[in-house]
Amino acid sequence: MKILVKISLFVLLAGVFSCKEDFVNVENPGALSPTNYPGSVTDLEQLLTGVYATQHANGLFGHTMLAKNTWLWDHTTDLSWQGTPTWIQLAQNNSQPNDSFLYDTWRELWRGVQRSNTLLAAVEKYREKAPQDQAAIDLIKGQALFLRAWYYYHLTALWGEGFIVNGQGGDKMGVPIITDAATSLEATQVDRKTVKENWDFIISDLKTAETLLATTTWTGATDKYKVSGWAVKAFLGKVYVYQQDWANAKTYLSNVVANSGKSLVPFDVYKDMFNGKNEFTSESLFEISLNVDMTARGGDDQSMGSSIGMVIAPTYVGDNGGQAASAWSNVFPHAKNITRFGFKEGHYFKPGTTVANIANVDPTYIAKSKLAKQNKTVDPRLWVACYQPYVDSMVVSGKLRPISHYLDVTETDMEAWSFRKFLNPNGTEAEINMADGANIPWLRLADIYLLYAETLTHSGDNTTALEYINKVKRRAYGYPVNTVSAVDYKSLTAATMASDDVLKNDPLKYERWAEFFGEGQWWFDVCRWKIGDKEAAYYQRIRGGAIQWNNTDYAQPIPINEITSNVNMRQNPGY
Repeated sequence: MKILVKISLFVLLAGVFSCKEDFVNVENPGALSPTNYPGSVTDLEQLLTGVYATQHANGLFGHTMLAKNTWLWDHTTDLSWQGTPTWIQLAQNNSQPNDSFLYDTWRELWRGVQRSNTLLAAVEKYREKAPQDQAAIDLIKGQALFLRAWYYYHLTALWGEGFIVNGQGGDKMGVPIITDAATSLEATQVDRKTVKENWDFIISDLKTAETLLATTTWTGATDKYKVSGWAVKAFLGKVYVYQQDWANAKTYLSNVVANSGKSLVPFDVYKDMFNGKNEFTSESLFEISLNVDMTARGGDDQSMGSSIGMVIAPTYVGDNGGQAASAWSNVFPHAKNITRFGFKEGHYFKPGTTVANIANVDPTYIAKSKLAKQNKTVDPRLWVACYQPYVDSMVVSGKLRPISHYLDVTETDMEAWSFRKFLNPNGTEAEINMADGANIPWLRLADIYLLYAETLTHSGDNTTALEYINKVKRRAYGYPVNTVSAVDYKSLTAATMASDDVLKNDPLKYERWAEFFGEGQWWFDVCRWKIGDKEAAYYQRIRGGAIQWNNTDYAQPIPINEITSNVNMRQNPGY
């Protein structure tokens, strides 16, 4: 089920709460003003809806997230579209302070913080006059604090000068901490706090949310998107791992594993839960709730959907046997990712092919590919995350069409597959008004299992750590999760499907890469493990040029708009 997002009221109220009363002239006593709003729990719920909605605003999961930021930095993607130089630079790890995509994400994250702060102020204002509603008020406050922590998590992880590694780096620059709406220009001139202060603030919000939400669960069809008590605990465990606070990480993660009642879904459910099906499953801890919206395009937080699918849309075989776009079709999986999943079945075009046409496909390749998928000699998650050219199909105007070699990729020897996650399985993205309804399962049990395994390796319990890594792998291969299987890793240095130096003998890293491929998790792992240089060496280049890695690339440049408008804002090193 989905949430209907209407936030125009929220925008008005944000302005009301950020103004001094002497600037507000209300002639109609029934109109909104600080003296009569909020007047009920329903009013607070309206504000809360806006805080949730900001997660899929244009700069976040409504459009820009994934294909215009994290997927570029960690090379999940390559670009078919070559007409935007700054987009190419992002994919080369050469981000620029004037990049509009970066600014969009920065702006929307701060908008999320501002809306959270507006709601939190309204909560305390209403609390004073509604002793009968304290329990409902606490539930709203707990959700608001989780969401503010969510926005700060992304601000800190993307723009903080570095992660805390081996107890070091906490004194580096983070982002400002703002808890009140500014009422003057002077109040907007804020300094950056340290990385440690940022993470401590996030933890503080989550700890308070944990108390307020306790073990709250939401079972109503229209409430499933809301933050539960177990989502808070899981998020806390993730944050503690990111800080390398292994003792607290173990406490929280083990609690979620043992007591949340969550379980990994079977593979047949898992493979489709990124395509508008099988949502809010038994392994879901927090999902960004979306819906097809025929009244508003995706990429706007007033829409119920997301236009990410327009950017990553597959390409298919047209009537002439060549490539046809199913939407904007701007990006495709980097060719080296196909190899990383263990695909070694050759290439779809016959040797010497110069024209990307279905007539030139090698039938031997088709047969070998289908056999590899059937026998699972390639990681099955490859076909969960990607469509294979000339083997897989998609629906276009009600007709099944083969997937093609990706649009505008003229190199006929390149493995130019298409993305599959977060796309409409029943038609093209353009057919659903550019507003895809596939939920984003942002925090799920597989993530917790692997974070728990990582935590256990730091307390010497490698045996249990390996078991939780294997649970995730077993599900991917269709085996019972809790029973020893033929595909189990025998050690924490066993061979994986990957052949590169980063992942070939590291099951923990490989499983995090493969399990969450295309979900926007890998960039944060790259940053906290400090493997950016090794990843850049593996991928080497994108279609627009060579990757240009520097150790300052873990933190993105503060947008130039912020530098010029806030005299106290300092730029990250390297920009």
